[in-house]
Amino acid sequence: MNFAACAGLPVQAESRTWFRAIQPHHLPTALSTSHTKTIPSRFGVGATASPQYEVLYLAENHLVALFEVQALLGSPLSAGGVVPHPRRAWTIINITVNLHRVVDLTDIVSQSSLSTTAQELTGDWRGYGLRGSSASIRAPTGAAPTQDLGAALYAVPDLEGFITLSAKLPDQMALVVFPQKLGAGSTVRFIDPTTGHHHSIP
Repeated sequence: MNFAACAGLPVQAESRTWFRAIQPHHLPTALSTSHTKTIPSRFGVGATASPQYEVLYLAENHLVALFEVQALLGSPLSAGGVVPHPRRAWTIINITVNLHRVVDLTDIVSQSSLSTTAQELTGDWRGYGLRGSSASIRAPTGAAPTQDLGAALYAVPDLEGFITLSAKLPDQMALVVFPQKLGAGSTVRFIDPTTGHHHSIP
């Protein structure tokens, strides 16, 4: 991947409602992202990142939100269809996003600039942390390409996040927000309908 191209990607505003699926007991901390500094994810290196950074993953609709957290298992394209997770309850929250500087990785031109593809952006990242001397396959290990991309985008001055393809439903979108980098006038907000409490970043 051509990480040097990150700083030259076209920047746009993003203002609409996105969605997140969480377990009900997490409603009081619905927008919390502090744990993402140390836990690896598709675009987050985790504890080994330097500097460490937080990420907030949002989905373009309810279906994507549920698939991304594995509240729904299977595939809508397979003969077996979709099966709900039998042991966990989930709730979907509507999050109002108003960002001024994001890049769109679903754009083919941006993918070409980065020397990446939809397949790479949605592909396996967990294996990089599983392979090693005790596994049948020993390499490659370390940070996955998408994690390196997340770190490179975080390093772009004033960039607040990026739109990308959902790894679970790759014909639909996800939004990755860098909560620590929101500029003046940019917000991520959720109103808890059960309490009326306003959650906001910043």
